[in-house]
Amino acid sequence: MATPPEQTGKTKARKRDNKEIVRLVGFGIALVLLIAFVIGNSATVRVDFIFFHTNASLVWVILLSAALGVLVDRLVIVLGRRRKKRA
Repeated sequence: MATPPEQTGKTKARKRDNKEIVRLVGFGIALVLLIAFVIGNSATVRVDFIFFHTNASLVWVILLSAALGVLVDRLVIVLGRRRKKRA
């Protein structure tokens, strides 16, 4: 006879699996949207920085901006966790 999931402890593992699936689906959707946006915006544009300017493909500008956004997001999360540990 099969043992109910409550007795085997598999419900916690299943919840983690569901969270991981949702996270992966969300990442996949975001990636598809980013790729579609990049394909639709392949023109060359002028990018002005503080001390200089350059011409670059809009694809690279978008990808660099997305990468910097992810890095800033991770940095904010790490700093928030550090602050909570100190408190």
